[in-house]
Amino acid sequence: MENARQVIKEVADNVSQKSSSRKDEITVMKAMINDPDFKVDVYGKTGKEDEYFPAREVRKVVANVMAATAKLPGKEAQQLVDSYEFTKSDASAFVGLAKEFVGTYTKETGRKLPLGGRIDSNIELMWKQIPARKVEVPSSIGSKRSETFIPEHGGLKASNPCPPWVEK
Repeated sequence: MENARQVIKEVADNVSQKSSSRKDEITVMKAMINDPDFKVDVYGKTGKEDEYFPAREVRKVVANVMAATAKLPGKEAQQLVDSYEFTKSDASAFVGLAKEFVGTYTKETGRKLPLGGRIDSNIELMWKQIPARKVEVPSSIGSKRSETFIPEHGGLKASNPCPPWVEK
């Protein structure tokens, strides 16, 4: 079993540019869902309120599916799942599901998606329709500028006011 914190540190230490990396997403997800000790603290208005263990939650879901479909006792299903190591393919599926949920939920419902209070943030995502517009762009030739048209499109807006537990 990999230590998720160590894997995350290794990924962060090897970042030379801030662009996205599907490989890194899968690596971090695989570590998170395989490390039963990896946790994040969850904060609310009064400070730390809970702890969230991604691997334990995923394993509960898989055990429930196994118990229901194979008619196994819940304890036996949980023992089988606890001995399973999720693969890169499994992690890739979870990454895809997480991304699709964020986009579909925010766009199709019009509701904000709170990502949950963490030690230094309380981020919410919301869908935003970005209007069509013309923008000036620098030209590669001298100081001339040209105009380009950007059509209307959708996007995500993040909101992150200073959380009350940080203000204290």
